Amino acid sequence: MGATIEHKNRSRGPTVTANRPERVVVVGGGITGLVAAYRLSQAGSDVTVIEPGPLGGKLQTSMVAGRAVDETADAFLLRVPWALALCHDLEIDGELISPAERTAHVFVDDARHPLPAGHVLGVPTDLEALARSGIISPAGVERVTADLVLDPLSTDPLVAGRDVAIGPYLRGRLGDEVVDHLIDPLVGGINAGDTAKLSLAAVVPQLDAAARSGDPSLIRSCLAQRHRAAAAGTDPDAPVFATPIGGMARLVDALVALMPGVDVRQGRSVSSIHLTNRDARTGGVHVTLDDASALDADALVMTAPAHVAGPLLGEVAPIAAGHLAAIAHASVTMLTFAFARGDLGDVAGASGCLIPRDQGTIATAVSYATSKWAQLRDPVKDDVVLRVSAGRAGDDRHLDLDDAALTERILADLDRVIGVHGSPTAIRIGRWLDSFPQYAPGHLDRMDAVDAELADTPVRVAGMALRGVGIPACIRSAEEAAASLGATWPTRRSIT
Repeated sequence: MGATIEHKNRSRGPTVTANRPERVVVVGGGITGLVAAYRLSQAGSDVTVIEPGPLGGKLQTSMVAGRAVDETADAFLLRVPWALALCHDLEIDGELISPAERTAHVFVDDARHPLPAGHVLGVPTDLEALARSGIISPAGVERVTADLVLDPLSTDPLVAGRDVAIGPYLRGRLGDEVVDHLIDPLVGGINAGDTAKLSLAAVVPQLDAAARSGDPSLIRSCLAQRHRAAAAGTDPDAPVFATPIGGMARLVDALVALMPGVDVRQGRSVSSIHLTNRDARTGGVHVTLDDASALDADALVMTAPAHVAGPLLGEVAPIAAGHLAAIAHASVTMLTFAFARGDLGDVAGASGCLIPRDQGTIATAVSYATSKWAQLRDPVKDDVVLRVSAGRAGDDRHLDLDDAALTERILADLDRVIGVHGSPTAIRIGRWLDSFPQYAPGHLDRMDAVDAELADTPVRVAGMALRGVGIPACIRSAEEAAASLGATWPTRRSIT
């Protein structure tokens, strides 16, 4: 669906070293690794990037039915600064566009219902709008209302005295129905996760802050957040998301074009990492690649997925390695379809549809791509492009099906959710194994421990396994890793 959650409530990062390293190895050529390489190269470091797959990692854009369609994330959040600031520095901010449609549906009981106005990450603050949406029953609305009078519960983070899982806390405050049909599909969908097992503090810091406000009512605390945002002049009608007009891979292309001096070892992977000097000020890293070649550098930035990074960092920082290796990951499959408009039900007026777990589908969400993005519309073909996701934590049924069987199941889901009257004119299938890290309760404390152990070494970690799965969070972590090594760089604002 393109939504994301970013993290603003946690100071973090290793100690900044006095001088930037002369030579740096960046492990991973996804958006995080490329940003780290770009900033370090701007600072004057000689940088080598090791990437076994395509540059950009999960940020890929390819052709479907004659237009460029993103294979995974199709936008980034504008209400935090890091992605927009990077686009400004890359001089592609003039190419950004925002969705033509901003409302979304939820599929419940064989019908699509609009997301209710006034929700905060699924937590309703307008109970009349919730009731009108039809997403939950009158009894479910009444149970939500009980939050306004309930005393503090043992599942509340202030009472528990620690980070708690999203699901148990919200079920205690708001009841099962709104969690199952609204909050879990929205929040869990963003993370391909199960809110029963996801950290409140790490995944939804806005709700964690509301839960710790001192008012036990989550609804009142979220409403207070909305009022403070309005008082601060936040425009509720301002665009929330943006993307380059050619797709998210434009970010990758722009980064690569601006760092011609960076040595990119594409098609290679790292076999081992050893420290030759543990002193963060003088550095010393020896990296062996899968072809038996070796690199010596003053520092290293690890941006590979946590399940790859953990084993590689075992000698460098065993505590950090253990924390990273222990992070669970969910796999997803993204299917893109083109249909003649007459062969599909109406998808106008919304950006997509979330599908709760209890609805019996393999599909978890449908993005109405040609409704959401004006640049994907073809006035000659007048066709419809849909992007459908399958897979989330606890549901790997998509992995047990080959492409033909999965396509058949997803088309049956689409027929049920939207209505399908003919065969698709184009199909693209992308399988992304172990692609979404799952932040269990206590995740932020564990990531602080990772940073603390690495602070006295010339190694840094960055990426979506740390403190946010969204594009801006990955960019922020890359820049913080580079800065912690002593790198500084010019920006368009600083030189104009």
